[in-house]
Amino acid sequence: MSKVSVSINNRTVQLECDDGEEHRLKELASYFSRHVDQLQGRFGHIGDTRLFIMAGLTISDKLSDALTQIEEIQDEISSLRRNSDQFKGDAKKIEDIMIQDIESLAGKLEGIARALNS
Repeated sequence: MSKVSVSINNRTVQLECDDGEEHRLKELASYFSRHVDQLQGRFGHIGDTRLFIMAGLTISDKLSDALTQIEEIQDEISSLRRNSDQFKGDAKKIEDIMIQDIESLAGKLEGIARALNS
């Protein structure tokens, strides 16, 4: 375990994290701190607890929106895959029809060629 110092709302705290996760923890703390700073700039000194709760809720709201967008994108991908499978089936049917038409035309051309050679 590693210890990392982070500063949020002019308060420095020591946090523990897994080895190699120090940079990520600092990034997350910085992200949270920016939200706290924005809220404090907007609402003034309303206390750490309120600021932290509001920042947490703001970030949770963004996360919720992102998760909803991810679900919508996953649904769209599933729909596109289903449509792709359908189009592949339709393309195969069209290909089979075209092959039959080409074979039919080839047969007619061979008949015409035989008639001309007679």
